[in-house]
Amino acid sequence: MRVVKYIFLLLLLAAVALTVYIATQAGTFDVQRSRVIHATPAALFNYVDDYKNWDDWGPWKEDDPSIRNNYTDKTQGAGASFSWTGKDGTGKMETIRTVDTDSIQQKIYFDQSDTPSDVYWIFTPVKGGTKVTWGMKGNMNFMMKAFSILSGGSDRMLGPMFEKGLENIDNILVKELKVYNIKINGLVKKAGTYYIKQSATCKIPELPGLMGSMFANLNKFTKDNNISVSGSAFAIYNKYDTASNIAEFSVCIPVKEEIFTAQGSDIAAGELIPYLALKTTLTGDYSHSKEAWDKAYAEIVKNKWMEDPNGKYLEVYQTGPLQNRKPSEWVTEIFIPITAKPKPVTPVAPTTSADKPTPPPTAKPIE
Repeated sequence: MRVVKYIFLLLLLAAVALTVYIATQAGTFDVQRSRVIHATPAALFNYVDDYKNWDDWGPWKEDDPSIRNNYTDKTQGAGASFSWTGKDGTGKMETIRTVDTDSIQQKIYFDQSDTPSDVYWIFTPVKGGTKVTWGMKGNMNFMMKAFSILSGGSDRMLGPMFEKGLENIDNILVKELKVYNIKINGLVKKAGTYYIKQSATCKIPELPGLMGSMFANLNKFTKDNNISVSGSAFAIYNKYDTASNIAEFSVCIPVKEEIFTAQGSDIAAGELIPYLALKTTLTGDYSHSKEAWDKAYAEIVKNKWMEDPNGKYLEVYQTGPLQNRKPSEWVTEIFIPITAKPKPVTPVAPTTSADKPTPPPTAKPIE
């Protein structure tokens, strides 16, 4: 009987010692991994920023095939969130702040904990691609400390998961980005439509992120006001000046009937009048937009067509991230306005390179 008491006391002392040891371990952690991926910062930022894409590359499904993600209406940008349920419990993640093409800050909660950890992403341009850093930092409660010790430390517990996730992004996204097609459809009559729009002027690198939030605002406006949409969203480019790094544009949603908005509202109404245009179709990720526009302009030069200053430079987003998560299957239609008849060319005397006139600036679309 005395031996049993001694064993019990030894076990009790060992438990107390282990508890003290766990409690005195460092209460903070900061674990990160990096990988150079052969894609642009914009492509990687947009891919990671949308939680719906996490189903494709998330490394946790290999350990828990039963895990299920639940998405809210907003899955991209500041304020986006999603939750999950799996064999190890439940959790939630939300996006706190984004800096377009540069960084993402998120909060992650485990089992409805009131003490979240910080998740961060950094996208750094490097030669041949982008250095992507994925990390997490925060404070550990007692149970997290115990699990960390059993796993060999927080770095060994989280590091392999980050490495696998970055590897999955590399394999999936880079493969998707390589698959694209550009087709010159020829001259078409671009149909007219009523539309609502939101306009902005920004630096060119800020364009993708700003467009996303503006389209979200327009979609909300149509739902809140029961407005019937009559086609695919599109963008009108009024100016695209690479020299000054400035773009002036409007994001638009076509509607069935003419809309009148309140004076002073940041959402306005417009009407697209039918016009002759060169149509070009890009099937694939938006990172190939510049090549598609360049090929369209080359077609104009080849045929000696003249651009129509009264027409609109458009990108129509027939299929995008909301309809299909695979960038290789996105469809964007480009329209460049063309005059009905080429202007006659008046012969001029040859000029030297020193006295050649500078051509007037032309509204150029997204690169």
